[in-house]
Amino acid sequence: MKFAEALKDTFPIFISYFALSFSFGIVALKMGLEPYLVILMSIIIYSGSLQFLLITMYKKLSLIDIFLTSFLLNFRQFFYSITFLERYKNNFYKIFALTDETFAILIHKKEDSKYDLYVSILNHLYWIFGTICGVIFAKSVNINIKGLDFILVSLFVVILLENAINSKNYTSIIIGAVSFFIFYILGLQNALIFSILLSLIIIIIRHKYV
Repeated sequence: MKFAEALKDTFPIFISYFALSFSFGIVALKMGLEPYLVILMSIIIYSGSLQFLLITMYKKLSLIDIFLTSFLLNFRQFFYSITFLERYKNNFYKIFALTDETFAILIHKKEDSKYDLYVSILNHLYWIFGTICGVIFAKSVNINIKGLDFILVSLFVVILLENAINSKNYTSIIIGAVSFFIFYILGLQNALIFSILLSLIIIIIRHKYV
């Protein structure tokens, strides 16, 4: 019964996860990664935005850059995962598998260990399944992926605009854009990292003193 409920509730997630992970499987394979590594990334990393970012930038970034980028990119999860401290106590897998979409489903449900676990597993499997299908498709069909890796940029732009329109707050966007522009003009190799850190510092100071 709980599994059937979880299956029904996660079906919309399956649609979106499959589209994104399918694209990831194609892009990652066409960029030269071995099939097992592509699938392993979806099993172990299980973060769409980070996975797309890594396959497009890993040759340009040092290990410390990758670490900082990964940390800052997924830092938002630190805040909403606090809500589940007691709910997920001593359950490593559910902590690991807590994505934005899983949280969005569970936050509106009463605590139920079996249901929580089913939702987490199903969403994870959707992501892995889509990646495997993408890898198989890329190996079977000669496809031109030019522009396909832009899906990550498109994803972030849509999320950014949606949040900005809903909150009617464009200050953070302006701060981020100006910060990156400054470091880009200066020609720094790690412009993305420095702009993220500067934006974070400015936003913290602004909320504290303004």
